[in-house]
Amino acid sequence: MAILEYDAFLPSNMRQQVFFLLVFILMSGCLVAAGCTGLLTSEGPLTRYVISPHHSPTVVPSPSPVPVPTTPVLTIPETPEITLTPTEDPYSYNQIRVVPRADDTVEYRTFNFRYRTVDYSVRLPVNTSILHAANASSNKHMIIDSKEVGLFYQQMTDDPAMEPFYSDILREIRKQRYKGGQTLTDDEYLEFLVSFVQQIPYDNTTPGNPRYPIEVISDQKGDCDEKSILLTGLLSREGYDVGLLIFPTLNHATAGIRIHLATNKPSFRVFSDMKRDYVYIETTTTRLIGFYDDMYGKAPMLIIVPVGKGTLLYGKVNYVMSIFYDIQTIKTNMKALEERAVAAKTLQKWDYDAYVSYVKTYNFVMSTNDRVAAMKAIRESELPHNSACMSCN
Repeated sequence: MAILEYDAFLPSNMRQQVFFLLVFILMSGCLVAAGCTGLLTSEGPLTRYVISPHHSPTVVPSPSPVPVPTTPVLTIPETPEITLTPTEDPYSYNQIRVVPRADDTVEYRTFNFRYRTVDYSVRLPVNTSILHAANASSNKHMIIDSKEVGLFYQQMTDDPAMEPFYSDILREIRKQRYKGGQTLTDDEYLEFLVSFVQQIPYDNTTPGNPRYPIEVISDQKGDCDEKSILLTGLLSREGYDVGLLIFPTLNHATAGIRIHLATNKPSFRVFSDMKRDYVYIETTTTRLIGFYDDMYGKAPMLIIVPVGKGTLLYGKVNYVMSIFYDIQTIKTNMKALEERAVAAKTLQKWDYDAYVSYVKTYNFVMSTNDRVAAMKAIRESELPHNSACMSCN
């Protein structure tokens, strides 16, 4: 009604032009409104994609206001490719995924240790990208059946993510093999690597499953299985035929080196998987290869896990078997002297001197990884043949 009243003041030709202009404006407004409504309801706001943290970070822009299209053609940006992290089974081992970060660096740890009469110092690099990935691994909380513990250790030792770590530290350790212009033989280099790992401080306070080797180096400490995994990893990559020896009933794990058994009556226990023969390597303390505490000499239900594809054996096994035989004889003589002292409430001076010598020799031999020094100590002590008649009375 208002329009008709307003039109009364316009000429007829102008009234027609104004009418068509108003109709055009109203139709254009409806089309624009329909276009916006269609965009919001059919497409929705731009999606913010979540990228898996296990892959290289991708910069994803935040949603921005959607402009009203000025043309009938609507161009929608391509959806970025998304890789979802698979659901990790707590009963299955998952290989470590290393994702370098901008702030990752290389850190260094220094280890001082002694092999024979020489003191060594090695400064080893720690790749923090690998370290962070190991720290965050879901395998730390994996549920492991006692029958599958060997497989778990094998997968942990052979995890491809550890290869750069081993390459980095072995590059530095190998330099020590040629220290002072002398080259350690294969047997000596084996003993050298064993000494290095044995002298890493022992610690069993870490909750959950074992530390990875890179964590042992970073923390500069480890328990029996952690240090054994590190040692077998080093030895296997240096060409030695090694394995993990696992004692489930004693909650203990250690390393083993393959030998060629030349006798069917060895002086200490040889651990066999019916294909290969291994001798015990203690990793929690300094000790000769082949030596073990009495409980491991009779422990049942042993699990042997071969590690790597090395072929080098320990050639000095007969040497240490001889030392082991002598140390067992010394133990027998010590016990005989102790029983004599209890019965007589005293010891003759020569028996007392022999006993002191035996104790000193035993303690030294059981705390060294120097087979040459151990043999020398036995020869200089009151040897069994010098006191063979002490139990004749």
